[in-house]
Amino acid sequence: MRKLPPNKQLGQGVGPRTLNGSLLDVRCGSLFLGWSEKRTRGLIERKLIPFKRLGGRIIFIKAELELWLSSLDGCSLDEARANLEARR
Repeated sequence: MRKLPPNKQLGQGVGPRTLNGSLLDVRCGSLFLGWSEKRTRGLIERKLIPFKRLGGRIIFIKAELELWLSSLDGCSLDEARANLEARR
């Protein structure tokens, strides 16, 4: 007989997973970058975006993502954040 996972505690599984806001999972990283999770996974597959593997799970370090964004051609990070806020 297969064991079932334990029931989640109140508040678990709600919202993006972060650790003190510095480590992001794929879903939260996609929200931070302002595009879809599918696009993020495509960039990961082609190794075009900085990421780490932690026990098989893909994570992002927020500071590395910010540095990567600032190195891209186009608008600055502050302009990108302002655009993101304007869309919300």
